[in-house]
Amino acid sequence: MDSVGDRRSYEERGAEKHMDEYLRSIGLHRKKIAKDGSCLFRAVAEQVLHCQSFHIQVRAQCVEYLRQNRENYEAFIEGDFEDYLYKLRDPQQWVGEVEINALAMMYKRDFWIFQEPGKAAVNITDKNFKDRVQLCFLNGNHYDCVYPINRVKNTAVCQSILYELLYDSVCHVDRNLLGVCHRNPKPSDVLIDDCLAPCPSSDESDTEDRQENGTCAAVVKSKGRGRGRFMSERVRRSLNPTLLRNVQFDLWLKSKKAQQKMDFCIAAGMQYSVGDRCQVRVDTYGQVYNATVKSFPRTTTAQ
Repeated sequence: MDSVGDRRSYEERGAEKHMDEYLRSIGLHRKKIAKDGSCLFRAVAEQVLHCQSFHIQVRAQCVEYLRQNRENYEAFIEGDFEDYLYKLRDPQQWVGEVEINALAMMYKRDFWIFQEPGKAAVNITDKNFKDRVQLCFLNGNHYDCVYPINRVKNTAVCQSILYELLYDSVCHVDRNLLGVCHRNPKPSDVLIDDCLAPCPSSDESDTEDRQENGTCAAVVKSKGRGRGRFMSERVRRSLNPTLLRNVQFDLWLKSKKAQQKMDFCIAAGMQYSVGDRCQVRVDTYGQVYNATVKSFPRTTTAQ
């Protein structure tokens, strides 16, 4: 029998699938945002400031705006207002309609939010602003960006040009090799890579020939500088003009995986004591060696 977590994950994927199908039917596409307490601020930073990395500043400005306009928002806050603002500074603190209304006033934009498949977006701020922030609300606490499909396609082309210039002019990769990742679009292609399997990390194998839902997966080697090195899956996706690589979401997944690995190492290290014998592997696919635990540094790696 599935666990509660498994059932919840299954239900969340189902809700996302139905929403994506509905959005596609009306010419829109959902771009995934990191699933943490800053998802709303990340989405606003991307749509308003055109850079998701500014989400920390957006949160800080929102806190300050609420403080300066306390008389307009205090009645909607349970408990002490200053305590609420103190907690709101935490990047992992989830937010809601109070913050959305504050952001709408700050940036003079109405917030149009899709909440259910088959139902049009709702203007939940209704301030009659000319510009808007368009989001999708899923699973009771998460916000993703919503864009017109044509905009996603155009952004993918621009992204591929930018990365081609980077690898051609800065990294001096042979242009003939870069062309391997360019191909004509097909109707079956996915638009954004955040619905594909995550890109392997730098320490994972990425040398197999494979075709992955519209990404160019042919193995190629760069000439000149960096001879013999394989182009990673991240590079191939970035160069594909028919696929938008969701860089911010990819980096969040990578950092999340690194944190999980660190947590696992710490938990595993707690099972050993100085003097215990164990087996270690220096790299992911390397040889296993017999070793003796001599100490426990902060990384909890056996020495």
